[in-house]
Amino acid sequence: MRAHRTILVNAGSMIAAAAATSLLGAAFWWLAARQFSQHSVGIAAGAVSAMTLLGFVATIGLGTVLMGELPRRRGNEHGLINAALLSSAAAGALLGLVFAAVAPLLSDGFDPLGQSPLSVLIFAAGVALTALTLVLDQALIGLLKGGLQLVRNIAFAALKLALLGGVAALAATYGGIGIYTAWALGALLSLAVMTPFYLGHEHGRRLSFGLLREMRTDAAGHHAFNLALRAPDLLLPIVVLGLLSPSLSASFFIAWMVASLLFGVPQSLSTVLYAVGSGDRTDLPRRFRFSLDVSTAFGIVAVLVLLAAGGAILGVFGPGYAGDATVAVQILAFGIFPEIVRTHFVAVRRLDRRVGSALPLVWGGAALEVAGGAAGALIFGDLTGVAAGWLAAICVESTLMSRDVWAMVRASEPGSLRAPPASAGRSPAPR
Repeated sequence: MRAHRTILVNAGSMIAAAAATSLLGAAFWWLAARQFSQHSVGIAAGAVSAMTLLGFVATIGLGTVLMGELPRRRGNEHGLINAALLSSAAAGALLGLVFAAVAPLLSDGFDPLGQSPLSVLIFAAGVALTALTLVLDQALIGLLKGGLQLVRNIAFAALKLALLGGVAALAATYGGIGIYTAWALGALLSLAVMTPFYLGHEHGRRLSFGLLREMRTDAAGHHAFNLALRAPDLLLPIVVLGLLSPSLSASFFIAWMVASLLFGVPQSLSTVLYAVGSGDRTDLPRRFRFSLDVSTAFGIVAVLVLLAAGGAILGVFGPGYAGDATVAVQILAFGIFPEIVRTHFVAVRRLDRRVGSALPLVWGGAALEVAGGAAGALIFGDLTGVAAGWLAAICVESTLMSRDVWAMVRASEPGSLRAPPASAGRSPAPR
């Protein structure tokens, strides 16, 4: 079917981008692990996680709202995108400056961020660029320009790897700062691939802040939703750095990166499902079932691969990483199944414009995931405990979300003529 082809093509671009950036990202962290101490890698991993988390906060929901609105705002695409990019970058720069000044007071692991005005500015610029590129990538999916998003992400991954190669020669001088500086510069230089998107377009320089303000309520709802969904992913490496050690933080970061490559498949499919369904809800339940089936089939294969080869994959980075995190990465792999339920729950709520009613559930789940990982670290004192605590938490979370997902699955079965009404599958109000 043409609808299935559209989902596969655009989800394929997101998955290809995730695969390419993850593979090149793996090469980036492999080079870091080989050229820098495990302690420095742990510091850099914490800084990059903080940079990504703050950049995600600074998107203020603009990427997601544009992804759904751009198909309905033909003629105003460039103005909306430009306004959103400037807004998110400004918010990111401010958050980065504040964090770089305050974080060293809270944890010795973040001392390098504030050791000089230049290091503060580099970190703040990295947060701003992270926010800008996150919004840009989602806007391109909203325009169904997945190929351009793919090219930018590959350029980013390749550039930061090349830059790290230069920084590695100065490893003894710059340590962890050199690693996240290469990351930030790669993001900046990757924006060059957007030049053809703007050159020759009569609206390329337009700024539609007025239209963007009209979307602020929807953006705020999406942002609260997005932040709850992504916060555990970005907070857990920081939690490990704070509760265990920089060396274990480095190992967990690598294991989490490997597992996140698996999670990118259901995330990409459900994201494109939302973008396509926002413009055309025709045959939505069957599209939903298709996305769910492909995600599940991939999950089964992926878990089997990591069970067999997880230790060997981590061993590429060094024996210390495999020794610390082999069992942890195998446990994390099973998280793809609750992640499939969660990402498709998110798609249903976005399509039915019922984001607000789901906020208590997604925020409760986020808190549970972080608490589960932290509890595992405190009780067991290793990465296996962190992974097991997180997996238990996300299983509870996805169970509570499954009602919406199964309602849409039932609507896709033969004999069902339409999608469930907006009220179907609504989670009960929290007591």
